[in-house]
Amino acid sequence: MDNKLDLNLIQLFVTIVQSQTLSEAARRTGMTRSNASRQLKALEMEMGAQLMRRTTRHMEITEAGQLLYEHGLRMLEEAETARASIDSLGKTVRGDVRIRLPTGMGHLYLAPVLIEFARTYPDVTLRVLINDFIGDLISAEVDLALKITSAPSEDHVARKICDIAWCLCASPEFIARAGPLSTLEDLAKCTLIAPASLGRRFDLKLVSKGMRMLLRVAPRLQSGDYPYLLEATLSHLGVALLPRYAVWKQLKAGLLREILPEYEPEGVGNSVYLLTAANRFPTMATRTLMNFITEQIQLNEPDWRRPDAQR
Repeated sequence: MDNKLDLNLIQLFVTIVQSQTLSEAARRTGMTRSNASRQLKALEMEMGAQLMRRTTRHMEITEAGQLLYEHGLRMLEEAETARASIDSLGKTVRGDVRIRLPTGMGHLYLAPVLIEFARTYPDVTLRVLINDFIGDLISAEVDLALKITSAPSEDHVARKICDIAWCLCASPEFIARAGPLSTLEDLAKCTLIAPASLGRRFDLKLVSKGMRMLLRVAPRLQSGDYPYLLEATLSHLGVALLPRYAVWKQLKAGLLREILPEYEPEGVGNSVYLLTAANRFPTMATRTLMNFITEQIQLNEPDWRRPDAQR
């Protein structure tokens, strides 16, 4: 076997594996199917091993092919990173970044942050997805994802940005109508507004002075759209369980009031992480966006803390 590997053949092989068919791989690379087939055979001859099993309906990667795919993917990404780094010497940051944001923080906070990033780095092309599904970043063709969780997946490289506190809050009008809300029993009788990701019924973990208590709740109103939950709370529909980044301005303005402030909700998703694929080295554009988001969040993060935790 020749010790020199042709990166063009590696690129074609990676495309074949990701496309799952020769026809689709040929279409993506702009060559004929027969040419793609010949080049695959040439790569197998060069490697001295069968990389793909062909059947009449589909192609199946072999063990040797899987090894080459994993190493080849890293080779291509490192080559692209080197090219981008060299290209950026003495120049502006440029490139494409595909980022996935959770609905709550995406709509309520990060959308304007990304607009500011686009102004600051006009040569970076952003592709922004706002939903709560992370999944496999490589198959989803996503470079960077932000997730609020208490335990990030080990399948990704996770950079912790900050902690997030949650609170229970309601409008003054709802509080006046509902009567005193000073005990957990009072809370259990109220209409609860909460993120849909928590489930139709769940145990709300509340911490006070080192003591942890569980309150079984069944929210009446749920959604993955945090702006909608905030609007419902401001419309006096109930007590909301929301992260402080979503409501700190309304709490400060007196539009909302905290319920049972001595209790802190826990285990709902208490930290912000930036996730990248474990076997993909981030490009300079991706790293620049990661640093930009980190700086912006850490700049505003003190406003999201509990009042007794403010510096």
